Amino acid sequence: MKNNSWMTIAVVIASFMLASCQSVPKNTIINKKADNTPKVLIEPLADTDNDGVPDIIDNCPNTPKGVVADEYGCPVAVSLIDYLTMELRVFFEQNSNELRIKYLPEVEKVAEKMHSDPELVVVLSGHLSEPEAAQISVGIDGKMNQVKSDKRPLGRERAQVIKTALINRNIAADKIYTFDCADSMPIAPNDTEEGASMNQRIYGKALKADDFYTGSDNEQSLTYYKEFCQQF
Repeated sequence: MKNNSWMTIAVVIASFMLASCQSVPKNTIINKKADNTPKVLIEPLADTDNDGVPDIIDNCPNTPKGVVADEYGCPVAVSLIDYLTMELRVFFEQNSNELRIKYLPEVEKVAEKMHSDPELVVVLSGHLSEPEAAQISVGIDGKMNQVKSDKRPLGRERAQVIKTALINRNIAADKIYTFDCADSMPIAPNDTEEGASMNQRIYGKALKADDFYTGSDNEQSLTYYKEFCQQF
């Protein structure tokens, strides 16, 4: 009888210890942390980058401030410098005045801009690289020399090509101002092939006629171009 009592006591103690071990699940600490973690509620129409498109449908969530975004929140590719102006850049192969097909869409955009506002004019400046401006001559001694020719017409020809393309798109000739700038206004070093190719160009800009005449934008004014280039 005494042995049975001790047996009963042992069973009760063992059961109590087993219950104590199993009363706390292994993931109690994890769950406790999860329960105490602050929860951030995202509003349905939250717009983190302030581009006008809710985050929930924004495919470009980090649009820079001031950039126009499309309906999916991604930047819209635009050629406008501002509401009233548009730039045009066309590059040419060395010693060539041929307008390559890939630049035709840019010419189309300028023509469309011109048609949208009768007060606009377009200014075209033709440019050369130094290698293009260099001419080969033979001296009295029979040696080959490079001399610079200020009258080489390639810059003029390039500007005329773009002018003709605009006229063919119903832009009035008297709204197009053309300048031959030769190699007087480089935008890149001429000592590399890549740099020289950047200077073999047409730079154009559609802008208000009054701004061009009065020189409100000095670097694109009539006075500025006449200082460096020959108008034709």
